[in-house]
Amino acid sequence: MEDKVDVLIPGQRIRPPSNNQVAVQLVKELYGLKASSIIELNGYDDRNYHVICEESYTNPHITTISKHGYTLKIINSLDSQKTDVIEAQTEMLIFLYQRGINCPLPVKNIDGLYYNLVMLNVDGIDKYAVRLLVYQPGELLYRVPITGELFRNVGNFTAKLSNVLMNFSHPAFDDHKTLWMLSSVPKLRLYTYAVENEFERELVHQVIQVFEKDVLLVASQLQQGIIHGDLNEQNFVMNWNGREIAAVIDFGDSHRTCLIFELAITLCYMLLQAGDVAMGKHVIEGYQEFRKLTDFEKKVLKVTVCARICQSLVMGAYTHLHDPQNEYLLTTQKSGWALLKKLWPLAQDEVLRNWGLIN
Repeated sequence: MEDKVDVLIPGQRIRPPSNNQVAVQLVKELYGLKASSIIELNGYDDRNYHVICEESYTNPHITTISKHGYTLKIINSLDSQKTDVIEAQTEMLIFLYQRGINCPLPVKNIDGLYYNLVMLNVDGIDKYAVRLLVYQPGELLYRVPITGELFRNVGNFTAKLSNVLMNFSHPAFDDHKTLWMLSSVPKLRLYTYAVENEFERELVHQVIQVFEKDVLLVASQLQQGIIHGDLNEQNFVMNWNGREIAAVIDFGDSHRTCLIFELAITLCYMLLQAGDVAMGKHVIEGYQEFRKLTDFEKKVLKVTVCARICQSLVMGAYTHLHDPQNEYLLTTQKSGWALLKKLWPLAQDEVLRNWGLIN
């Protein structure tokens, strides 16, 4: 029963039925704000809107209108059931903001709450959690030129974030499960049918098997903590010069797990951007300036990166099968398979040497 409640099951539809008109109405009714412009942003299972608001408002919990606007987030039906996790994310964002990590600050609605559960379906079966967050302006990382300096800054930021989060805890994260956690990689076997190419499907099964044996079975020996869980090229907001990180967004995948998983996830997406395995060295160098890797963490890094690539590829293919209009789901497909076929056959020592982890 746990899987049905906590983790997406094959064929389940969870993305909110919404459009710009619905979003404008939600902003007005729940937050006492009047939208002057609205744009739907990329989203996987959630709906996200960038809303610019007029100066007038009727929300007693707002003192000034954000000139850069807000992100209206309508959370998928599965995650909307986990209200304790939504509350944990809210507390975490406030915690990080107070400690100098620039992230989307939650906004209270007219009732003084940080989220509402609303019906969006005609049949009224599913409720969706609606939140409003202060929009973080800037260029997303995937739009800026890739350099070694940029990747070192990404590594720096990833380690700093882990260090700050070592001082945060919330009981909702202790047993929180989703399909996007690396601990859920074995469940990918239920979805690999969406991968049409037989060789690629078999490659994924190989990675899952090795990751289970070499990482998940010994995960208790790795340092644990709360992680962002999805530090990708769409979730780093860059400043005006395109080199420093101005903010980090989208904490919907935050959970408690092995700390090394945060670096592995970041590495996965940076390597996809660069298309060059050796560029991982810059991310790792930056990371180790603020958090040194143990020998065991170094040992599991390659297979963990490959496991995340597989997760992204399989879930992208599966979700696109059920939502063919959402092209965002195919973001990593072409470059992802090329990277996996390049990285997986490399000997462990060769990868560690490429990444500057052994001489």
